[in-house]
Amino acid sequence: MNRQLSRNGMVALLVVLTLNFSALAQSDNAAFPHIKIKNFGQMDDRFYRGAQPKENDYKDLAALGIKTVIDLRHEAEEYAKPIVESLGMKYVNIPMIAKKYPKEEHVAAFLSLINEPATGKFYVHCAGGRHRTGTIGAVYRFNFYGWNYDQVYREMKDYDYYSRWGHGDFKKYVQEYWQRVQTHQVIPTTAASVTSILQ
Repeated sequence: MNRQLSRNGMVALLVVLTLNFSALAQSDNAAFPHIKIKNFGQMDDRFYRGAQPKENDYKDLAALGIKTVIDLRHEAEEYAKPIVESLGMKYVNIPMIAKKYPKEEHVAAFLSLINEPATGKFYVHCAGGRHRTGTIGAVYRFNFYGWNYDQVYREMKDYDYYSRWGHGDFKKYVQEYWQRVQTHQVIPTTAASVTSILQ
C-alpha cells in the first residue's frame, strides 16, 4: 500500500515537472511567438540573440528586419551563409571555440562590426545561445550601456548561462573584461587580425 502511494506520488511529481518544463519551453519566445529559434531574445533595438537557427528559421530573422547574422561558432553550419545571403542579409562568422577562453581579436571584430552603420539590426548566435553569445552580450553591455558585472551576469543567467561542464572560461573572461573596463585597460589588437576575421 505504501509502495503504491509512493509510486503514485512519484508519477504525480513527474507529471507536474513535465508540465512546468513544457510551459517554460513554450514561453521561451513569448515576445516573438512566430520565432522558433531556441533561447531567442532581444537585447535592444539592434541586438537580437539566440541559438543556431535551423534552415527555415532565417526567413523569420529577415522578417524582423535583421540585416546581419553574426555566427560565433567555430564549427559553422554549411547551410548558414548561402541561406542568409539569399535572403538579403549579411553573414559574418567570428569563429570562437566552444569552452575556450575568447580571443581578443574576436571581441574586437565584433565591436568593429557593430559600429558600422551598414550592419544595422543584427542577430548573434552560437550553438545554444548561452556561452559564446552570452560573453559577446556581456561585452556589448559593458561598452554601450555601462552595466556592471552583476547586471551582466544576471542577464547571462537569464539566457541559461552556466559555468559547469567546461564553460568556466567564459565567466572568467567576462570578469576580467569588467576589471579592464573599470581601469580603462585596452588589450591591443591589430587591424589586420580584425580585418581577416571580418572578410
